[in-house]
Amino acid sequence: MIEAFLEGLAQLGQPAAIAAIVAGTIVGVLFGAIPGLGSVIAMAVLLPFTFGWDAYIAMFLFAGIFGTASTGGAIPAILLNTPGTIANVCTTLDGHPMARRGEAGRALGLAAMASGLGTFFSIIVLAMLLPAAKLLILAFGSPEFFWLVILGLVAVTLASRDNLVKGLAAGGVGILLSLIGLSLVFGQVRFALDSEFLYDGLPVVPLVVGFFALSELMVYTSRGGSIATVGEGLSQPGIRQTVGGALEVFRYKRVLLRGSIIGTVLGAVPGVGGAVANFLAYTTAKQASKTPELFGTGYPGGIVASESANDAKDGGILLPTLTFGIPGNVEMVILMGAFVLHGITPGRQLLVHNLDIVWAIILGVIAAQILTTIIVVSGGGFLAKISLIPVRYLAPIDAVLSFLGVYAIRSSPWAVQLAVV
Repeated sequence: MIEAFLEGLAQLGQPAAIAAIVAGTIVGVLFGAIPGLGSVIAMAVLLPFTFGWDAYIAMFLFAGIFGTASTGGAIPAILLNTPGTIANVCTTLDGHPMARRGEAGRALGLAAMASGLGTFFSIIVLAMLLPAAKLLILAFGSPEFFWLVILGLVAVTLASRDNLVKGLAAGGVGILLSLIGLSLVFGQVRFALDSEFLYDGLPVVPLVVGFFALSELMVYTSRGGSIATVGEGLSQPGIRQTVGGALEVFRYKRVLLRGSIIGTVLGAVPGVGGAVANFLAYTTAKQASKTPELFGTGYPGGIVASESANDAKDGGILLPTLTFGIPGNVEMVILMGAFVLHGITPGRQLLVHNLDIVWAIILGVIAAQILTTIIVVSGGGFLAKISLIPVRYLAPIDAVLSFLGVYAIRSSPWAVQLAVV
């Protein structure tokens, strides 16, 4: 184990490895920041180009991409109320109100530091649990998945503390929307309106873009001005505001720890992913807070809960993938494809014959997250100035990027129409 760790660390110090980490980080942040793209498309596009590369370099590249996309997704979630990835949805609830108060830099600092600390927590857990991870993952069967769904519905209800009926109705609407498409159990097509586009169900990205991005753009366009309208930081959002936000994370230690645990545990369950972890961490933090009414108004604890969970899921997702070859999500499917492309056998044999590759991936994720945190914190003051751009210039750009991201998911104009509707 120690020898494999040292070998992975030695490979990380090579110039080509550093270049791969930097390139993967930049690509991950950029693709994460464009709604609808994300790490899946970035990894899928770059996978064929890594043929013939050294296996370590390819793994460092992919570790940089999937380890930073969620952090990149927080940037448009905060500045434009448009989650860059599905896992950043709850970040909009408190991040964007802060941006409207002229505190975009502070919100970006909170998100970057919470993301980094969440990743470090999950990676430490991953390193500790690698030997026993198989028993942990296999413990989840159909009954456990059922109760996990029930837990999610309960969380939706409890999130609407002031109106439980509203929470129940929201959960019920969600269930009804999930029924659209082909039933894999009965083989029947439900509520598809004779449209092949709906056979696979309602795609999530167009719904999220429609609910958050386009609706908010309409509000801004009708109001005019800029996104940020009030606040001390309105005139000169700078690095001091961003660094202050990053340091403020440590005032929410319990929220950070709780979000990191939720993200790591749910990330380790194949098929659950960052969106569930993000929402559950946010609602749990709201329920545990003595001032739940502050959530959704620009409360820093909401950003810490959301971002710590959706980045802590990275270490959890690697658990089933690296231990016995069960991909935790689509990114891990592509990563396993990279294994095969470079002559590495996924599954148990990976820990026996290629443990150095495992450590290379783990160290690559850590290095990429450190780099991302530095980039976002140091550049947060510049990014925050986006909130000062007049809406008449910003809205068309945001709309075009949103439509491009939605179209890229299935290369279908129906996805764009669904987002508009």
